Amino acid sequence: MVDPMLKAALRRLRAVKSKRPIGVEPGEFADWREKIADCLDGLASALPFEEDQIRARAEAVSARAQADEIRRRGVIVF
Repeated sequence: MVDPMLKAALRRLRAVKSKRPIGVEPGEFADWREKIADCLDGLASALPFEEDQIRARAEAVSARAQADEIRRRGVIVF
């Protein structure tokens, strides 16, 4: 059986990912990346294995860095 907290965190991440903005201004895309980072932090808290927690937190840090870079440059960067 899957832990309900893990299941909820995965659902939230999928829901936010499905709302990826396309053809929008960079600020909106950066905001979306911040939401993804928040979801990844929540997921990290629910993951049972430390390696997975570390990976999810690292992805959250990367998403926030990308959002900051998008805001700084004013263009979407990958």
